[in-house]
Amino acid sequence: MQKIYTPHTVGIIGGKGRMGQKFQQALTGCGMHVIVADVDTPKTNRDVAAESDVVIVSVPIRYTEHVLRDIAPVMQAGSLLTDLTSVKILPMTVMQERVGDDVGFVGGHPLFAPSTDWKKQHFILCEGAESMFTAWYRNFLLSLGLEIIDMSAVEHDRHMAIIQCLTHFSNVALGSALEKLHYDLHRGEKISTSVYKMRLYGVGRILAQDPMLYADIQKFNPYAKEVSEVYLASVQELCASITDGDGFVEIFKRDQKYFGDFTQKSLQITDQLIKTMNKYE
Repeated sequence: MQKIYTPHTVGIIGGKGRMGQKFQQALTGCGMHVIVADVDTPKTNRDVAAESDVVIVSVPIRYTEHVLRDIAPVMQAGSLLTDLTSVKILPMTVMQERVGDDVGFVGGHPLFAPSTDWKKQHFILCEGAESMFTAWYRNFLLSLGLEIIDMSAVEHDRHMAIIQCLTHFSNVALGSALEKLHYDLHRGEKISTSVYKMRLYGVGRILAQDPMLYADIQKFNPYAKEVSEVYLASVQELCASITDGDGFVEIFKRDQKYFGDFTQKSLQITDQLIKTMNKYE
């Protein structure tokens, strides 16, 4: 049985951000000694890295590479470096290049918002180099009720190019189209179907958040542009079919075949969502 080594100190860089605070509270609740660096803290990023057994980097994507390059050389021998970034190839490459042979690293991505409860949420781990604290970190995540998914950085970014980049792209595009049409959102909400409302609320949820975060997810995922170009081609094909009823039907049937049984599952789940929505109207 593998021995679990518990760290004495866990450092969080970006510890005053929403996700950083969430992890700080969880770690402190487990009795861990936690130190934090952020833009207005007495301790610098390098101070925290040098004093910690485990370092969690929770900064905006655009600053992640700089932070990792800055702190990697001062990490303690035997320590563990990890991140909470929505892209994985970039931070994993930097960590592999910059940490010493005696420092472990692992990539992490929480698939939930800071406001969400931990239990049964998904957390992706990308294997890097083992540290004496790697097993502890995994156990800590499991103790929060998280469900861990192991995958490579490449697999992660390819999936997130669809799950995040394509979803965000299509939702922001819909929001942009509504803005250009000067569409009355409130009037539309009152007369719309529940399915339209679900889509509209999805757009509104994204637009309620930090535009820099969503821009970074697009910019730093190496597969985002490829996916968006396929989406644009699909939209153009569909647009061309509008005046050709048969063409639209052909596309529709082709997509039906691709989705297969997933269409029935989608009907069942969205029926339940609609029932829940109707309770609040």
